[in-house]
Amino acid sequence: MKKIEYNSMRRNRNIDTERNGYGQNNKFVIPEPFHDMLCYWERLNNPLIFPLKINGHQIVLFIEPTRNDCVHACTPEDIITILNLVNRKHLQQIELFVLRQPKRKQEIIRPVWGRFAYYANLGKYEGPAIILEATPLNHVLHWKKNIDPYEAKELEALKKDGHKIEKSRRGYRIHTTIETVRNTQLYRTIPHEIGHAVDYLENCMVPSINAETEEQKNYISRIFEAKNPLDKEEFANRYARNFYEKWSQKGMLPFSKKDNLSCLEKKFHRWFKN
Repeated sequence: MKKIEYNSMRRNRNIDTERNGYGQNNKFVIPEPFHDMLCYWERLNNPLIFPLKINGHQIVLFIEPTRNDCVHACTPEDIITILNLVNRKHLQQIELFVLRQPKRKQEIIRPVWGRFAYYANLGKYEGPAIILEATPLNHVLHWKKNIDPYEAKELEALKKDGHKIEKSRRGYRIHTTIETVRNTQLYRTIPHEIGHAVDYLENCMVPSINAETEEQKNYISRIFEAKNPLDKEEFANRYARNFYEKWSQKGMLPFSKKDNLSCLEKKFHRWFKN
């Protein structure tokens, strides 16, 4: 019987696989150019810039143009109304507010209602920022079937916001409208992101001010950075819940959409209306 010769090509199971480097140069990722060292959400395309004065505190509002199939669910007047209800001490932790149009790839890979940036560099403007994302018209979100307890709470909150949720064998389909996205962003996302700023204020900035040495300040900062992300999210969620409960009991929330865009030119109205 003739002996079969050793064939390395036949025996190597890693050929044409990711373990052997296959496909490493064409991964579906968000591009991150290094020429300016900015995050992708800091790169705005010809935004309108408006200085706002709310409760004696100045916030710079950025409004990025949207695609034809997207809108900003919250109008500037909606945002101003919400910010006027925020504790002045907490509001002073926010310097910038951005209505941003994400790229299509970013919508797929990093879908969010909004985000809080401890520091954002937007050209000559910089500082802590709240960023709300524009939303596609009548968009459908797809969630996996196996969700953790934190995701289950979020799913229930989305249902309360008015989103239609369908459960299938493969997962969940969340049907959104401009009105339901506005409910989520205006009454939960904005207070949630302010909650992150308050968390940083109470558990890092204030203790650092009271620290006696530079070593103690650095230790406090490291402790806050090492804080469990879920604990940070729970703090922000609790702040948002308390904020909504407080002002809903006083009859201030919810409120109808404010479309008086006198501060903007007529041709930009489509950014906020479906």
